[in-house]
Amino acid sequence: MLFIALAVLVGTSSAAYAHSGRTDKNGGHKCSAKSKQKGLCTGYHYHKKKK
Repeated sequence: MLFIALAVLVGTSSAAYAHSGRTDKNGGHKCSAKSKQKGLCTGYHYHKKKK
């Protein structure tokens, strides 16, 4: 029973995207200098899917 409950919970959970916040109304932001130095991004980018 526990296994079934766990399977249902995992199967219905939503995906979590790691981000510190501070996004604008479009769900994006400019990369910080630190992120650019690490090669994580190059400019403005989005963190949520556009509709």
